[in-house]
Amino acid sequence: MMLWSRTLHAGGVDDERLRADYTTAAHYMARMEPFTYPALRAVLPPAWQPHLLAAFAFAGRTDDLADLPPTRRHSGGFHVWAEQTEHGLTTGSSTHSLLRAFLHTVAVNGVPHAHVRDYLAGQARNLSFVGFATDEDYYRCLDSVAVPYLTLICSSRRPGATDRVSHSLLGLVADAAQRVDDLADLAADLRVGRLHFPQTTLTCFGVTRADLESGHQTPAVRAFVTHACRQARTVLDIAQDALRHADAEEQLLLYPSLVAKQHLLGGIERQGADITRRTVTLNILPSPTELLGGTLRTLHARMRVATTYARP
Repeated sequence: MMLWSRTLHAGGVDDERLRADYTTAAHYMARMEPFTYPALRAVLPPAWQPHLLAAFAFAGRTDDLADLPPTRRHSGGFHVWAEQTEHGLTTGSSTHSLLRAFLHTVAVNGVPHAHVRDYLAGQARNLSFVGFATDEDYYRCLDSVAVPYLTLICSSRRPGATDRVSHSLLGLVADAAQRVDDLADLAADLRVGRLHFPQTTLTCFGVTRADLESGHQTPAVRAFVTHACRQARTVLDIAQDALRHADAEEQLLLYPSLVAKQHLLGGIERQGADITRRTVTLNILPSPTELLGGTLRTLHARMRVATTYARP
């Protein structure tokens, strides 16, 4: 792992104030994503890292302000943040250090302002989330929040990255990640009054919200959880297969997150219907075979990316 000062230089961040701003973004990510941060620092090209951390920090801060449980929901903080971001996009400056770093990444890497505004608009709609009536509602939310999030991240890694974003691939990755996270967080979501599974699916299995909140492992609840796990596994397998055919940069950026979701889903499947009572945590100790396979794939993708950069 390269020293942070050298990583900033590799990313073209040499101004002292900006270096402090990017360091603030990195510290924010290290606190909020203690597993993602070291993986990003260890795996991704140093030139990408400051900009990706700034984008992750901006997106994370936005999500923190928008994705509040119904019992604690208020829109004031989010709207102030959205206005600060819009002002920053217009003027190129901000009084917020985390936002300054992100705005610099947007400017130097040519991130379309529309990508930022699409993500903010999706999160604004998230403020009124009360649940999904149908699968169509789920996919609309996916397209308005999760896909714009990944688009924003992928577009931020380097200049010209926007032209290489595969929206169909991002849709699959977003769907897989969302389904796994919704299962892992089911118990925590139920405690604060949230439920991310469509009502039509619950009705199909004869399960009510009260059944899930009670934590009783009835045959209907077990059947519902088994079905949701199978759906998540199917989408995850499809996303991983699509990623095998993607270009080296997309593989390098997205593969680690899908590996993490695969391990998390394994824990969910082992826990079964008990996920209504206990939040599932990520198992960060892969088997030797998985570790070797993941390491070789990551090294191969890094070599392909390095070869691409080396071409005249």
